[in-house]
This record gives sequence, structure tokens and C-alpha cells, in this order.
Amino acid sequence: MSDLPPPARYFPVSAGSYRMLPGLRHFGTDFGNGERDRMFYQRDDEAERYRLAKQTLAAERNFALDETDAQREAHAAVLAWMADTIRREHPGVVSKEGQTYESIALAVQEDFAVIQRLPGDADRTIAVSVASPSGWRPESIAGASFRQIHRPVPGFGDVDAANDSMLTSMIERGPYVRFVWTVTADDYLDHHPELGTRKAWSEDGEGWLRLERQVTVPFAAVGASLFLIRTYLYRFETLSEQQRRALATALEQMPADVAAYKGLTPRVRAVAQQLLEL
Repeated sequence: MSDLPPPARYFPVSAGSYRMLPGLRHFGTDFGNGERDRMFYQRDDEAERYRLAKQTLAAERNFALDETDAQREAHAAVLAWMADTIRREHPGVVSKEGQTYESIALAVQEDFAVIQRLPGDADRTIAVSVASPSGWRPESIAGASFRQIHRPVPGFGDVDAANDSMLTSMIERGPYVRFVWTVTADDYLDHHPELGTRKAWSEDGEGWLRLERQVTVPFAAVGASLFLIRTYLYRFETLSEQQRRALATALEQMPADVAAYKGLTPRVRAVAQQLLEL
């Protein structure tokens, strides 16, 4: 039996209209989880489940570009920070020497990506390790720019100013934390469009609030940012009455373009709202 605590609890859902906005908050903001809100890496009693998911990760979803000295300098800086931070927050989880992206990925429950922008150069995604995508293809972003990654996001991906501002914040300021959420009919971690597993929505089934805690860590000296992604899944029945009502309202008021981006058809939202009824 694990001596680790249960997963942290977050509820970033507003009862008002939902829009796809950056929503950056200063890292360390208290969301009700005490010391864990001040940790970059959160370990809990589901750690083994995440490790097993990453152990079978396809190679194309776990990559690092190693084409230039600048990229190698960024990798060295990011890897050193990751290993040092894990050792500080969770002593004994990783050794002192020889850490790679692959070994760190297996030691933590977070997925991650590294993006780099150099003076006069376009930004590029230079490393990715994602085992729990929420409906997107991690293998498709190797070398992609921040704007290319976010192009499908309604109201954000096609706005140059929004992309440039957020990327600059990620590289030069912070760290920051933000949350994104959706609802699903299962608690499977891997929701890759083709390679993952999903259940169909059913009035007799279950519903889950699926959210990501996303943390940005700046590495201005090498023009890079580390993007940590931790997936949490909360069964509807574990939400409070107030939370269930807020989630049902948010689904009802969600703009059509945002719902389409998330794959939440009118029927899916109707079933989810029914499952949220007290």
C-alpha cells in the first residue's frame, strides 16, 4: 500500500462563459493544497499508474532535437534543473548523475515539453515527453513553433500578439501555473486521437472532470522554457454540489467553437449535464 497522499484537488471551472485564455498565475499560488501547490512535481498514490503509462510510451512521443549547440545548451540547463528540483522536492526518487529526459519522465507524474527561441530565430519545440495527451498528437509538434501548436485553439492560436506575449512570459518571467479542463466518459490517461483509449458517453455510465495543471519554468539564459503538464481526473461523484452545478453551467454556456475544439458535441454536453445532476 502506498504511503503517498491522494492526488491534489483543483477546480478551475467558472460558472460563467468559458473562453480559451492563457490564464497565467504566479507559481506557488495557494489553491487549497498547501505545500503541494508550491511543488513543481507532485507525487501521489497514483504514481505507479503514471509510471506504467510512460514505460510503454512510443518513441515518437518522447523525443529531443539535438541539432545545434544552442539546443544542447538548453537541454543541459533544463535537465540539470529538473533533476535538482526532483531531488529537492522528492529525495531519493532520482540519482545525482546521468539523468536524461527519458529517466526523468519515468520518475515523475508530469509530462513535459521544452520550447526555445533565440535572437533572430523562430521558436521551436526541442523536446517532448507526453504520455497523457488530452486529444492531441504529441509526435506532431517536434520542431513546431508555439504558434503552430496553438493554431487550433479558438481565439488564441491565430493571434500573433497573444502567442508572442505568452511565449515571452514563459521564457523570461515566471514560473507560472495555469489550468485547462474538459469532461470525459472515462479516467484513461492516454487520450491520443488514434493511439489512446476512450469510452463513449452513456446516460448509464460515468463522467469525469479532466484537467491539466500546466507549469512554465523560464530559462532566459538559453532562450528556453520548460512546460510541465500534469493530468488529473476527478469522478463527477467526488465533486461538491457547488462544483457540479458550476461545471454543468459552464458546459451549458460553453461557446460553440470551444466545445468543437474539445470534441464536446451537443449530445456529449447533454449527457454530461445529466450525469452531473444531483
